[in-house]
Amino acid sequence: MAAQDKPAFKSSHGDFYHQGIITKLFPSNNTGVVRTQNGRELTFSYDLVILCGEAKSPLELIVGEQVGYDLGWTSSGLRITKIKTYPKSLPDSSE
Repeated sequence: MAAQDKPAFKSSHGDFYHQGIITKLFPSNNTGVVRTQNGRELTFSYDLVILCGEAKSPLELIVGEQVGYDLGWTSSGLRITKIKTYPKSLPDSSE
C-alpha cells in the first residue's frame, strides 16, 4: 500500500472523528463533558454542539456512551463543536 493511500487518522469506527466517552451530562445547565482517549475532559454546550449519527437531540446522549467529536475555538475557549453517536450493539438473537 502506498503511503498516500494509508488512512493514517481513521478511527476504529471508520471515520475521522476524535474518540471519547461522555462522562457527565448537566441538562439543567445544557452542558456535558467528554473524556478524550488521553484522559483530558472537554466540555460542550447543548445549544452550540452539532449532533450527527444516532442521537437527534442532546437529551438522547447517555453517560458512558462512546462518541466521536470535533473541536473548535469558541468565545469560551476550546470546546467540542460536533458530536457523532454510533449505533448501539444489539445482543445476538440467534436463538
